[in-house]
Amino acid sequence: MTVLSASLAACGGEPAAKPSPSTTTKAPAKVKLVFGVSGHKTLVDTYKQLAAEYTQEVPNVTVEVKSWPTADQLTAAVANGEKVDVVLTPRPDVEAFAEDKRIQPVDTLLEARNVDFGDKYSREAMEDFSVDRRLECMPYSVSPQVVYVNTGLIDFDAMKEEGLPTPSVRADGSLRGWNLEQFSAAMTYAAEHNKGVKGTYIDQNLSAMMPWLAGAGATLFDDPLAPTTTALGDSAGAYEDLVEALGQPNVLATSKDLRGRTPFQAFKQGRLVALVGDRSLVSDLRATEGMEWDVMPMPGGNGTTGDYAGLCMGAETVDPDAAADFLTYLISTESVVKMVRTGHFVPVNSEVGYAPVFTQPERNPKNARIFTDTVRDMQVLPEAAQLAQLQKVAAAAVRGSLAVAEPDQVEDFAVQIDELSKTVFPQPTPASSPPPSTSPSA
Repeated sequence: MTVLSASLAACGGEPAAKPSPSTTTKAPAKVKLVFGVSGHKTLVDTYKQLAAEYTQEVPNVTVEVKSWPTADQLTAAVANGEKVDVVLTPRPDVEAFAEDKRIQPVDTLLEARNVDFGDKYSREAMEDFSVDRRLECMPYSVSPQVVYVNTGLIDFDAMKEEGLPTPSVRADGSLRGWNLEQFSAAMTYAAEHNKGVKGTYIDQNLSAMMPWLAGAGATLFDDPLAPTTTALGDSAGAYEDLVEALGQPNVLATSKDLRGRTPFQAFKQGRLVALVGDRSLVSDLRATEGMEWDVMPMPGGNGTTGDYAGLCMGAETVDPDAAADFLTYLISTESVVKMVRTGHFVPVNSEVGYAPVFTQPERNPKNARIFTDTVRDMQVLPEAAQLAQLQKVAAAAVRGSLAVAEPDQVEDFAVQIDELSKTVFPQPTPASSPPPSTSPSA
């Protein structure tokens, strides 16, 4: 098979050659494939562009792109019998799809097409898409949470001259990282020197707190892929450190401080210094005139949260070889580059993730490599239904943890969240006790 993995050029990050779809050794019959996707219109339009280009290159294959507004809606459609040949699938849905025979393993088919599973893909990503030692889907995109920072509101040089804790800066002026003390000092400083400004806004729920907790060094779940409980009690020290940092003057904005704006609107208008988000915010911020901004890892630098999406093959695909050829085309470096250019896509393929076509050093954010760097320490989240239920049962405890008089009171709430979480996740079945032994009669 033809391998679609041309190297990126050293300058500009452009692919060295035009993508050529993988072809089979014999001319296959005419085939129509259905490619199921979800997401932002810009992403969907690019999927359609790729499908059209593939059809032009391989005229015996027609690819129809079917799209749904959200990943949850796409998952529901597939679970209810929607026929797809290749489907964009969130990582939490892979195991259920495999068990229900909605998808089929791709490892053997991609190996036959000489797909390189080596340095471009992290071991963690490959394991996350494997079930019973078979690679069910190919890791495709990733969505780590990072901190967007309005650098125009913070004078780090002045902070340093005043002896305040400041984040480290690279030679090109980009921000390298920060601990919790440096983060809270920067937020307080900006609020004190800019009227009507607050540090950041965090919804007081567990989902919103998780990237902050991960950054502070907390382990969120006892098992990252099959959790039975949260593990915040064992990470109470990190939770306490975070609450202490967030409790410093003007670090946290309230709903009243937003004055009817969404947090993102407040950030764009210069009313919030920082805001957590994923890569999808980049294109909107680039279009915001006069704004100086960059991205940073979560305060503490110990990790973040996020998740993967993979490309899976439908179990009942009309032609497995044709579907595997198209999937190989989609994960090629050249095709992934086109997805990256949408501004909404972080590739799992590290060859593209560290290339200039993704980091775009001439544009904001200067620190774009953080999107790729932080994936190494990213903690994945449970499926959406479990996460929503967990957020509901832990709501009061999370609010309580943010309202303590002293940070050392946080531990009680962390333990409480762990206990409540056991009502959400499947619990291990207790091992059956052996029958009592009986003494032989004398």
